[in-house]
Amino acid sequence: MSQFPLFRLGTLLARQLSAPIATRIKAVAVNHPWFRRHVCVRTGRAFNACQLRLRLWTLALRQPRRLPPISDHAALESGASILGEAIVFGVGGLIVIFEVNRQANKQEDKVLAEASQWLALLVSLEELQRELVLQQQDIDRLSAALRRLAPDRFPPTQQDSQPDSSDQPVQPAPPTSSSPPLPEPTAELDAGPAPAATSEPPPPPTSDCPPPLTPECPPPPTTEC
Repeated sequence: MSQFPLFRLGTLLARQLSAPIATRIKAVAVNHPWFRRHVCVRTGRAFNACQLRLRLWTLALRQPRRLPPISDHAALESGASILGEAIVFGVGGLIVIFEVNRQANKQEDKVLAEASQWLALLVSLEELQRELVLQQQDIDRLSAALRRLAPDRFPPTQQDSQPDSSDQPVQPAPPTSSSPPLPEPTAELDAGPAPAATSEPPPPPTSDCPPPLTPECPPPPTTEC
């Protein structure tokens, strides 16, 4: 059952009451001397001048510099009527503006309510998935305990025969370096650096013969030298 439209009933009541209220205000304004002279009469004459100039412009006639003024009584009646219509129009305009703002706020509240519902559904779905994972872990643990206690009645399945990746130690990854690899050693590098060439003369060849002796000491006779 929908809610009773009190707001619409209130707006309708305000529109209906605006006409008698405007009539009452118009009567008070007419009876007030200052308001009657400075507001109602001037408003009536200005409205009459605008109306006459608009008619002359639509008929393509010459616009006079000054229009003939109307009587105070006619200007008072015209100004009072304009005042009453302005009051009715103002009340209706305020009601329309308030209704538009109310509908906009209602639409925003509806969008926020839908967004909150979707967010609640997503949160509940995540909680259900988390509970499902925990329950599956409990089931696997209890199944493994039953197979250990009674292996003949509960044979291991293919999932149990596979090693659990969570129990295996994690091997550290080899260190990576951004520097280029070093060249492999070759035979030339192993042999060492080549001897540098020098300008010194080679040493004289050595001989097994003894050095020559003086004439006073003749050398002993040898057959090798």
